[in-house]
Amino acid sequence: MKRVDDRPQSAQIAADLRAKILSGDITGTLPTFERLKVLYSTSINTAQRAVAMLKAEGFVEGRQGKALIIRSDRIQIVDASSQLEPPTATITYQVLHVGHERPPTDAAQKLGLADGETALLRKRLMLRDDEPVEIEWSYYPEAVVTGTALDHQQRDLTSGPTVLAALGYEQHGLVDEIQVREPTTEELQTLELPDEIPVMRTLRTITDASGAVLEVTVMITSGHLYAVRYQQTLPPSA
Repeated sequence: MKRVDDRPQSAQIAADLRAKILSGDITGTLPTFERLKVLYSTSINTAQRAVAMLKAEGFVEGRQGKALIIRSDRIQIVDASSQLEPPTATITYQVLHVGHERPPTDAAQKLGLADGETALLRKRLMLRDDEPVEIEWSYYPEAVVTGTALDHQQRDLTSGPTVLAALGYEQHGLVDEIQVREPTTEELQTLELPDEIPVMRTLRTITDASGAVLEVTVMITSGHLYAVRYQQTLPPSA
């Protein structure tokens, strides 16, 4: 049986416009409400509700009676191998919690923890231009970090790998496993997500040259603000 889209028409229109903005098919300014009414065979009120969703997400901005400007800079494309931020963005972090806790099951398995064993947790909130965009739960083997700066300093540090490198543990390998799902209440509230926005959950495993796990991080990222770029050099054809 064919799936029926039973979402309100305003949500369907917003989804279509969002897809066109992300693909670059709509740039500059959004079509007028009158034009949207014709394009989607709808009412002015429904078109206004659809645009209100996009405004809440930050994809368009403007006042009533004025052209609605499309925010072409809204989506941040990050390199999957480094998650580096472009220099145009001001990235800051807030340390939310530091302590020894049991990680989620998948992270505990990556760390090789036995039942009941804990790891050092550093929980942070990442902000881009003062807007919350990502929650990070970074777990470290207690044998590696107990008594180090990661364990004792509540303030933010440059990064876990940088501190580990100073301790003689060099990052060598990185694996990301990505899922997309609905946000939990904590995630929705902390990231100040608009309605109907999913989150991207990344399970990142960092290893040294021997394959030993140095860090496992769970990252919950606002689904409407990020895209991930994967790059690979292909071998020449035979």
